[in-house]
Amino acid sequence: MERIIALVDMDCFYVQVEQRRDPSLQGKPCAVVQYNKWKGGAIIAVGYEARAMGVTRQMRGDDAREKCPDINLVQVPEVRGKANLTRYREAGAEVIEVLSKFSKCVERASVDEAYLDLTEEVNVKLTELGDNRVTAKQLKNTHVVGWQGNKNDTEENTATGLDWRDVASLFGVFGFY
Repeated sequence: MERIIALVDMDCFYVQVEQRRDPSLQGKPCAVVQYNKWKGGAIIAVGYEARAMGVTRQMRGDDAREKCPDINLVQVPEVRGKANLTRYREAGAEVIEVLSKFSKCVERASVDEAYLDLTEEVNVKLTELGDNRVTAKQLKNTHVVGWQGNKNDTEENTATGLDWRDVASLFGVFGFY
C-alpha cells in the first residue's frame, strides 16, 4: 500500500521560540547561540532578517555581528554546563499537538521536525473531490519545491485545474512509501 508521508521541518525554529518569548525581537535580526561564548558563541539558528544580512549557521556570534551589527544574539540557557533545551522541546510539543489535529499519525523526528502520515486524510479528500479538478486560484498559497511547471502547463490547463492524483504522483508533494 502506498503511504503519503509529509516532513514538517520548522525553519528558524529556535529563533521563533525566542521571538515568541520576547516580542521585542520580532522583525529584528536574530540568531540563537549555544555553549561556549568564545567568539560570540556557536550559532544554531538564524532568523530571516539576519539571513538577509548574510548571517549563516556556520558563523560564530562575533562573525555574525560583523555582517549585521544590529543582530540580537540569544544564548541557549544552560544547566550544570549543558544546554537546557526545555523551552524548545516544549514549543516543539505544542506544534506536534497542532499537527495532530491534521493527522492521526504524527511522529516527532526532532525538536523542530515531524513526519505526518497523511494517507487517510488525502484519500478522504480525493474521494470528496471525485472527478473535480483543483484550480490554481485554490492553491495560491501552495509551493512545490523544485517544480517549474511543465510543457503542457498552458494558461488554459492552469485555469481549468489540476487533478489531485496528478499533482501527487507527478510532483511528489508528499513522499510515497
